Amino acid sequence: MVIVTVDVKSGKVIAGREIVTRGWVHATEAEDLLEEARRRVVRAIEQADDTDFDTLKRTVRKSLAAFVNERTKRKPMIVPVVMEA
Repeated sequence: MVIVTVDVKSGKVIAGREIVTRGWVHATEAEDLLEEARRRVVRAIEQADDTDFDTLKRTVRKSLAAFVNERTKRKPMIVPVVMEA
């Protein structure tokens, strides 16, 4: 699960970047992986063409799925939670 808060007008991430994992990787063992995943989420949101929340959720899911698959060769379920501020 990825939780972020986005400023609707600017499209910038203003809070969150929290990633909650269950079962596919332990946070204590993969802190570097999760930090890079947080950076990828922020970059994906800030480069998105639209600030519509459905679009942002799809963008986050697609970007993070590609990153996780590339690094771990796994395909966990990714649930993006994008809140507006």
